[in-house]
Amino acid sequence: MISLFRKIRQKLLSQNRVTRYLVYAIGEIFLVTIGILIALQVNNWNEERKIRIAEQRILQNLRTELVLNIKNLETDISYHELAHACSFELLNLFGTDISTIPSTKLDTLLFNAETAYTFEVRNGYIKSLIASGSLDYIRNEELKSMLTSFEGEVVDGLEEFDVVKNLIINRLWPAIDGKISSSNRILSDGKYEDFPKGSYSSDYHWFFENRVVEDIMSNIDSWRIDALDDEKKLLKFFNELLQAIEKEIDTST
Repeated sequence: MISLFRKIRQKLLSQNRVTRYLVYAIGEIFLVTIGILIALQVNNWNEERKIRIAEQRILQNLRTELVLNIKNLETDISYHELAHACSFELLNLFGTDISTIPSTKLDTLLFNAETAYTFEVRNGYIKSLIASGSLDYIRNEELKSMLTSFEGEVVDGLEEFDVVKNLIINRLWPAIDGKISSSNRILSDGKYEDFPKGSYSSDYHWFFENRVVEDIMSNIDSWRIDALDDEKKLLKFFNELLQAIEKEIDTST
């Protein structure tokens, strides 16, 4: 093609057709410019296509990690709601006659009430995206903002359960050790059915007449209620984030 253009130019010059040569030269420059622009546009299209493929892969991986977090958090919330219900039932028994209530039932209620599950967030992929700068592949600015705030939302949603666990470990257990059989409480849960039975019977009359224990149980459950609210807000954030991700996923690919 280049040699053909050269021959045409030489012919026009040899024939002393300057005007035609100038028109031809301008046309040649125009064609070359158009060719370069087309080549650049094709390259841009290819680069954009690669970026969009990378974005879709990122969105798919984010959805997978987030769905697992939602499932695990829903499970934790259900356990904590059970713990709250059992705590509330126990609190209503303080100062009442509990002589007709089987100790096995009280063991089960207390075992559930003293449980505080720890939600282990899966955030390895989100962390790697932020650290590597790959978050910029995502076009939706609102979605990027939500992903950037992910860590902070998790901290806010879980920090109060540390208080619940500390109250149980540092206040409740020392207060009832030697009075309420730990072995029998553990045994009340079906998955510990092979656990050895306690060597002494729990003194639940002492438990429900003890003002200190009542206050400890009240503090535990009041903190648990606040912590549950935070967990539910975190779950709401997770679901909103999942919806935002799914809106950006191209189902045609």
